[in-house]
Amino acid sequence: MSEDLKARVLEAFCQKSKGEKKMFYIRDVTKWFPDEDRHAIQDVVKALIEEDAVKYWSSGSTTYLVLAECYPKE
Repeated sequence: MSEDLKARVLEAFCQKSKGEKKMFYIRDVTKWFPDEDRHAIQDVVKALIEEDAVKYWSSGSTTYLVLAECYPKE
């Protein structure tokens, strides 16, 4: 896995999370990088989840990806 790609995905999460929208689908993340292989993006997201930089959040019917610092407090 490319560390450069991981850094770019994390930076994109940071930039996109500055707006009103804080939660994203995995397909949103893959659309941010149209020139990259979607499987590579998915692998990077999995690695970021393992590192606790990104977290899953579920509404019960839908699962989103959230930057860890934007994760809703319960």
